[in-house]
Amino acid sequence: MLDAIEIHVAGGDGGNGVVSYHREKFVPEGGPDGGDGGRGGRVFLRAVDDIYTLEQYRSKRKFRAGNGGNGGTNLRTGAHGEDIFLNVPAGTVVHEVETGDLIADLAKLGDEVLVAHGGRGGWGNKRFATATNKTPGFSQKGQAGEEVDIRLELRLLADVGLIGLPNAGKSTFLAAVSNAKPKIANYPFTTLEPMLGVVNVGYGRFTLADLPGLVEGASEGYGLGFEFLKHIRRCRVLLHLIDSSSPDPVTDFELIEGELRAYDPKLEQVTRVVAVSKADLDEEQARKSADALEAHVGRPVRVISADYETGCEALVAELLLLVNEEKTKDIDHSEEEMPVLRPASEERFSVHKNEDGRFVIEGYRAVSFVKMMDTEMPGAYDEILRRLERWGIAKVLRREGIQAGDTMLFDDVEVAWDG
Repeated sequence: MLDAIEIHVAGGDGGNGVVSYHREKFVPEGGPDGGDGGRGGRVFLRAVDDIYTLEQYRSKRKFRAGNGGNGGTNLRTGAHGEDIFLNVPAGTVVHEVETGDLIADLAKLGDEVLVAHGGRGGWGNKRFATATNKTPGFSQKGQAGEEVDIRLELRLLADVGLIGLPNAGKSTFLAAVSNAKPKIANYPFTTLEPMLGVVNVGYGRFTLADLPGLVEGASEGYGLGFEFLKHIRRCRVLLHLIDSSSPDPVTDFELIEGELRAYDPKLEQVTRVVAVSKADLDEEQARKSADALEAHVGRPVRVISADYETGCEALVAELLLLVNEEKTKDIDHSEEEMPVLRPASEERFSVHKNEDGRFVIEGYRAVSFVKMMDTEMPGAYDEILRRLERWGIAKVLRREGIQAGDTMLFDDVEVAWDG
């Protein structure tokens, strides 16, 4: 089962602005009327129901939103690019691969996060008209969409996780109460990776995960070790199954619980339900095991037979009630605002001279503006210099010793200095 994956997302490119002049009979000197390009589409992640794994991203891992349309004459703005929404299970945590930064925790159904911006639409020549330049002959290209590699990881694997020693009857129980078809055999470790099923209880339902069996030393990496324990942390409720045929059910119980405490003490706070399985083998022995466990844990222990579905209906009803209570707690908890990938402050910039003698200008506003300009268009270069003066960048460049003919570098765009 796929519970973590890296994908590439890209916003659409912005549309180009156009150079156009108003042409209408009996309206002399109509002036510029080139419209702006449309914004590129954006990429969102959205937590939805009915998706419980990340399997849909195994075969396709690159996603790009639609490009914005080009501007038109008569101040017509290009159409915005189509946004795309990528559906993920609730409980998906999103990180940026390059930096490792947390982008969002999509904990609840309906949560959305913007992960890739669309490029800005380029300005048409009307935008550049001023009192001293009434007929600008240049426009902007559309900005490239933002591209980023993100890692999706399921923090909440299932509503209920099945824990217990190997061969405790977890797979049999899952098959009996849900739509899952796990591998079932009378030997340990038939489950090597989590198996999910959906349990319907009246008008309610919850997801149930059959998790790989633990062995002593799992918290130190033995057996399936860390992989198993990683999944345990992603469940709202844990159902601990004890084999009724075990000669010492209390020791079996404590072995599992001890490994959980050793791995992460916080796991003790996860709601537990304890049940003795395989009651059909020896009902009297199953009842004795349950009595011993009740005396040990201080709460009721259910007795079930998954093969005959004895006691299963009452057990799943109890589990649904506990899951709904945990979901209510999730809603009541105050939420921290999660960061979204966004450009840094547009006003900030820096200037430094690199080893090649070129003057490197960094800063979102300046770099994006220059990259969107087509310096081959008449007047475009002069507009760049005017903007550098207005934003205070030219002053810093002079202080750093820039001379006529020196090269300015805006990301991968080179512009000669003639100020």
